[in-house]
Amino acid sequence: MTPALLGHLGVSLALAFSLLGLALALLAYGQGDGRFLQGARRLVLPAFLAALAAFLTLEWALLTHDFSLAYVARNHSLQDPLWVTLVTPWAALEGSILLWGLLQTLYTLLASRRGLDPWRASLVLAVLFGVQAFFFGVMATIASPFATLPNPPQDGVGPNPLLQNHWMMAVHPVLMYLGFVGLSVPFAYAIAAMATRRYQTWVEETRWWTLVAWGFLTAGKVAGMWWSYEVLGWGGYWAWDPVENASFVPWLLATAFLHTALVQKTRGAFKAWNFAFITLAFAATVLGTFLTRSGVIQSVHAFAEGPVGPAFLGFFLLATSLGLGLLSRVSREVRDVVFFHPFSREGALLLGAFFFAGWALVVVLGTFYPLLVEAFAGAKVSVGAPFFNQLSAPIGAGILLLMGIGPLLPWRRPRAEVFRNLYLLLGVLLLGTLGGLLGGYTVGASLAVGLFLYNVAAILLLVREGVLARVAAGLSPWGFLENQRRVGSLVVHFAVALMGLAIAFSQTYRLESEKTLYRGQSWEVAGLRLTFQGVRALDEGRRFAVEALVQTNRFGEVRPRLHFYPQMNAPLPAPKVVYTLGNDYYFLLMDFDREKGEWASLRLIVTPLVFWMWVAGGLMALGTLYILWPVSRREEARGVSPA
Repeated sequence: MTPALLGHLGVSLALAFSLLGLALALLAYGQGDGRFLQGARRLVLPAFLAALAAFLTLEWALLTHDFSLAYVARNHSLQDPLWVTLVTPWAALEGSILLWGLLQTLYTLLASRRGLDPWRASLVLAVLFGVQAFFFGVMATIASPFATLPNPPQDGVGPNPLLQNHWMMAVHPVLMYLGFVGLSVPFAYAIAAMATRRYQTWVEETRWWTLVAWGFLTAGKVAGMWWSYEVLGWGGYWAWDPVENASFVPWLLATAFLHTALVQKTRGAFKAWNFAFITLAFAATVLGTFLTRSGVIQSVHAFAEGPVGPAFLGFFLLATSLGLGLLSRVSREVRDVVFFHPFSREGALLLGAFFFAGWALVVVLGTFYPLLVEAFAGAKVSVGAPFFNQLSAPIGAGILLLMGIGPLLPWRRPRAEVFRNLYLLLGVLLLGTLGGLLGGYTVGASLAVGLFLYNVAAILLLVREGVLARVAAGLSPWGFLENQRRVGSLVVHFAVALMGLAIAFSQTYRLESEKTLYRGQSWEVAGLRLTFQGVRALDEGRRFAVEALVQTNRFGEVRPRLHFYPQMNAPLPAPKVVYTLGNDYYFLLMDFDREKGEWASLRLIVTPLVFWMWVAGGLMALGTLYILWPVSRREEARGVSPA
């Protein structure tokens, strides 16, 4: 059996099992018959195995250079190294949808093993089966990764050079898809809760799923920033590009949901907000895929040309209508009746969620505005980084302010000691900001210093409170570390404050200089002495590389490169980045003497604290992992649960 036939069979079976599972799950809910539910559950594993078979078939076609498949011919070549070949399934539209479908069946398989009452279990399965049926339906009709060519070429084009210029592209897309797909589980639980009018327990039942999805989204965003920094050759990590924005919005809305879900779990409030936030978070993953995979980003006129654009737009509208429609139906029943003071933990968490949701709205408006203007007025306008930065800076500062004082506030209403803590924290904020100003920093950078110290002080106060409470109860102070939810949250909050500081300084203080040097000539810049020693050409099979040999007085020899790919007219820069605790030194080869190699144009970008952004990203992942780490039975018996 050829890869084309086997792949089509896998996709068709996965679609059939998903549609049949959807029908049985709906019958189980409508008829109240557990036999239908059991039948639906028995189809979960076959759907996953069929999707896995299709995915492995695509890998097989790539590894065996089967250019009879259009996907292989367009995205693979004989000269691709093994690691590039292995990650090519998610290098283009059809393969990435197949990966999404595979991960969706995996999440459905895992979710189906959780115990739920039959009414909600049937609806959760129905939603998850419906989501995966959509993706396999797209593959079976308009975006098949197993379409064949009548006259296969002897060799293919190869993947986009940007996707093979750095190993991070093997990791970043998978992390993002794991996050996107993971949000389907709490969305399914929310739909089931609203349909069955059982509003309270679903947030705790989906806490693990939401944290997993959020953790993958966080790791994926940081990996994408690192890839952009290392590959694109502009010395930055975030440009407010529509592709970046499309994946940022679900993260913001999922973060808002995580905070308001804590209030519902503890106080039974914010039910409506939780339903709204998780619906919009999941819908945003579909909207982001519509933006990045339909061609609408390049031009609104490409919408009609994008093969999956209308399908994803329709699915986005369906998911949004389903969630918000059910919420409208039960809105009177989920209206908050719990009293709380605005200056309480509930108030801080709700305000923080509004900041995140407002930030998401800013990003959506800024991303879609040029597209809407071109669609309706025919004019081309742009919304660049200044717009996003000017609105994001005060929102980010507000979040950092709430992040410090919020966890110190009690539930319902403030107490006297809260004001003592608040005055202390405001004093730290003021002194930190003043210290930055006296040190010659700008107002923005000084405020970032103050906010970072303010959050560190808040974390220390929280640790002190936890330790003193255990000592007063006659327990070991080190037992505070066993409270996984609290400790993991503190690690994540510290990482966010650290990232805020690093972003502020890297955006404010950036030195960029360029100079053409002849062989043997030196250049003194930013405390460095650079001596150009010539260029070297390398034939690497799939690409041609030219590297500049530059001797430095601090880092030895550095070799920034230009990569020439046959499918690209212009070379791709491959910078050499030297990370230090203070500054990053970003060396770029801009141009060179193509005849004798006697000169080269070099650019040096010096950016402070970028290294600490990657440290912060790692800490956010570690903090999330610590929260999710399984609790032993002994600790559960002692009441030391992360919940």
